[in-house]
Amino acid sequence: MPDPILTPDEVLSRYWERGKLPIDLKVIAKKAGIKLEEKNRDALGDVSGWYRPASNGQPATIEVNVSEPANRIRFTLAHELGHHFLGHEASPRDTTKQFNIYNWDPIEVAANKYAAQLLMPASYVRAAVINRSMTSLNALAKAFGVSTVAMKIRLQELGYIS
Repeated sequence: MPDPILTPDEVLSRYWERGKLPIDLKVIAKKAGIKLEEKNRDALGDVSGWYRPASNGQPATIEVNVSEPANRIRFTLAHELGHHFLGHEASPRDTTKQFNIYNWDPIEVAANKYAAQLLMPASYVRAAVINRSMTSLNALAKAFGVSTVAMKIRLQELGYIS
């Protein structure tokens, strides 16, 4: 029987210490019983990450390309965790076939949305903005361990900036 689908908030509640930043995705993967394999570009080519569900007694596995920048690796890991917790089948991330302006795969879009919500939970962002504990885009991005572009998009989605 497959694992139940979990929202990003449910994952954080189950596998993460409330309010602690940045969210350590490796801890979440380990606590969820997901095997994490860090590989370089030689092993993965142009793929940033890959998710393989549990099968034949083997745990679910996520491979991430550690040849990429740290923020990209974090987003890729969050994206692959999204595939897992959304109950998706095996999926490589960011191949040219999957991502181009003419073909947006809804499964990949869902995993990206999940990644943003897992890395930058609305309640955590709200607390930082309302409490004014972090007053710049750079400070927020650094605290959450994401790029300034990702943080800006998340702030727009949450209605804090236009």
